[in-house]
Amino acid sequence: MASKRGLLLVIGVAVAIVLASGAPPVQPPRIQADVVVMGFVPCNNGTSMRTGSAPGFAGPRAVVQLQCTDGADLAANATTDGKGRFRMAVNTTVAPSSVASYCDLVVDTPLASCNPALPATGMLQSDLRLLVSMVFFPRGFSYVSAPSTD
Repeated sequence: MASKRGLLLVIGVAVAIVLASGAPPVQPPRIQADVVVMGFVPCNNGTSMRTGSAPGFAGPRAVVQLQCTDGADLAANATTDGKGRFRMAVNTTVAPSSVASYCDLVVDTPLASCNPALPATGMLQSDLRLLVSMVFFPRGFSYVSAPSTD
């Protein structure tokens, strides 16, 4: 019993010394969270394409890149599955509003690789929209033609 009282006395004295020293309390580390970006990449060169309006970019699979500028220092990529869907998670401290404002999805894989009738140059690009919490979806991929070399 005496040892418990002695231990409590030592702990109490230690707390009192820390409080009396005027040292600022230890701040918790900034919490990092995963930004999740998921969606569907169509094998099509239309604009604002939605799931079901075109077959998925499945074979060969497309690389989807998260590219951010200015306020969001993020970069990630994912590969589409057999149905054209993708999912990527990035650990970050960036606010969701910065991700939505400064990040885009880009698919540089040539469309001709999923359908020979489509262009062999150019890319698909989409803005992001926040669905819930830190989960983002493409607004709709649009075809961006390759710059002319003339």
